[in-house]
Amino acid sequence: MSEVLAERVEELPDEELLTAARAGNRAAFTQLYQRHHADAVRYARRFVRTTADAEDVAADALLRLMLALEAGRGPLTNVPAYLRTTVRRLAIDLATRNARSLAIGLDCTPADGRRHLDEKERDAILELAFTGLPPRWREVLWLVEVVGYRPQDIAAELRIARPAACSLLWRARTALRKRYDELSACVPAEG
Repeated sequence: MSEVLAERVEELPDEELLTAARAGNRAAFTQLYQRHHADAVRYARRFVRTTADAEDVAADALLRLMLALEAGRGPLTNVPAYLRTTVRRLAIDLATRNARSLAIGLDCTPADGRRHLDEKERDAILELAFTGLPPRWREVLWLVEVVGYRPQDIAAELRIARPAACSLLWRARTALRKRYDELSACVPAEG
């Protein structure tokens, strides 16, 4: 059976490849990888700043797919949807880690007066404010402000009602604005 599968693996639909990969057939997973790698990288590029990060996120998503299949889990159908969800979550995790590393050196001591912040300082404060939000709010803000989703798209993505998506977005934006104001007040005055 495995010899026959190895010969015609390129012809099989994703569902059969998933079943074979779950049974331990490396050729089936290799075919899944080859079929979906470029799309995963292209999708990851929408969320990260560099091509190298997109490659890393896509590779990590495909690795997680392989590990899930080896453990008898993972998708039964629709590999692209599974990979898009994994890529999106990994990209958000990457952005969060990067923002935390930028925020390590931020000295947040109360200032006597405010000063004009340069673009780099504003970006660092915004990233710090963003990472301080709950994960669900970060996800909603990321989907709207970076990916370009509309509230109705968020509702479908998160499987919630449209009014709930609008409310979630409003709360996330309000919290981000408040957190940004608090952190920017902590920047020492010049002098």
